[in-house]
Amino acid sequence: MNIINDLTAGPVGAFVAVFGVLALLARLGWALLRVGVTVAEETAAAGMAEASARRGDLTTLAERRDQAVALRRARWAQIGVSTLWAALLVAPPLLDVARPVYVAAILLWLLPRPPLRRRA
Repeated sequence: MNIINDLTAGPVGAFVAVFGVLALLARLGWALLRVGVTVAEETAAAGMAEASARRGDLTTLAERRDQAVALRRARWAQIGVSTLWAALLVAPPLLDVARPVYVAAILLWLLPRPPLRRRA
């Protein structure tokens, strides 16, 4: 652990750690945005299922209910991802490993960002 602390010490390590925190904040914001989009899509699918039920269209009703269930599952998955990003922001300072974790988080800028909407 001393080698890692030596590598991340100093002004360069602090500068890189700031960009790591920004990467984590960007991932958290994107995940929360995906939660919001999923909630909106789930609400729309549930509304269309109700409209299908009023019309008596049983095939569309079943499809919309399945879609709403899949969107609900996706919403909980996105809430889990958001919780992970929030934990990576909050836990390292509490465990006194903030700088190495935030320096490593700068690599998140190199990873592709997941799409905003779920693929059907």
